[in-house]
Amino acid sequence: APTEAMATTLFPRDSMIVHRLDMDTSGIVIFARNRMAMSKLHKSFRERTGTKKVYEALLLGWLDIDKWIDSAEEDDNDDDGQAVEIGNNKHSMLSNDITTESNNNNNNNTSTPNNLGAGEINLPLQRDHRHPPFMRVSTPESESEALRAVLDLNHAGYKKLMAKNPKPSTTRFRILSHERWGRGRRKHDVTRVELTPVTGRTHQLRVHCAAIGHPIVGDSAYGFCGEAHPNGGFRDEMMREMAATCASFELRRDAEESVREEGRTMCLHARRLTVDHPVTGEDVVFEAAPSF
Repeated sequence: APTEAMATTLFPRDSMIVHRLDMDTSGIVIFARNRMAMSKLHKSFRERTGTKKVYEALLLGWLDIDKWIDSAEEDDNDDDGQAVEIGNNKHSMLSNDITTESNNNNNNNTSTPNNLGAGEINLPLQRDHRHPPFMRVSTPESESEALRAVLDLNHAGYKKLMAKNPKPSTTRFRILSHERWGRGRRKHDVTRVELTPVTGRTHQLRVHCAAIGHPIVGDSAYGFCGEAHPNGGFRDEMMREMAATCASFELRRDAEESVREEGRTMCLHARRLTVDHPVTGEDVVFEAAPSF
């Protein structure tokens, strides 16, 4: 029988990676032990059958579901006729949906993992023509700009990349806790959330969190003064209008200083991964707690 050393020589470890994480994302990565297992697992991830990923993240600011619902009740109608569904109400965010549910069914002032709420973000994503190769939320305006930009491109590869149509994208989230993050006297309001990607678009979790006004702590692309378009692509004035608990400029700036001082990497962690075993077909669950 081949030894582990022989297997590593025949099949370099890097070539046996079943799936990948963003560069700054920590957490679980699966390596196949043979070609048969790799092929079956690749198929499962590609077709999204028998696999489930759950992430944990720290978001800037305190995401408060009740405030989103209250804001929606106060602003029933939008000037341009487009809406977002929040609970059973409407709130302006172009034609995209954010559905939230409040689980606060008791009168206890203590926040627990069972009463902070959950929701679903439905915002289509497209390649950002202004900040390639990053992503952004697709709006009618951004789609028109992207089409015009493609006409001016000379490089065939970039043209193909930028010409791709926006894709529907869905992320489910559950609020785990409201916390104060940082060292010493410099503490910042953050929300610990569980994120479950229903679709698997590039940078989906990072863009969706930024687009609801709560970027992931330490996100060098979609966070404060990042390389990508801020707010997932939405304008600042639109964020102030639609995001009821949007993290303030001061909070984003101060938290970014703490991130640099502490050498903190992005607080996004692949915490739980469920797959069908490539031989037995049974559910196999891997879990690893985050360092933040």
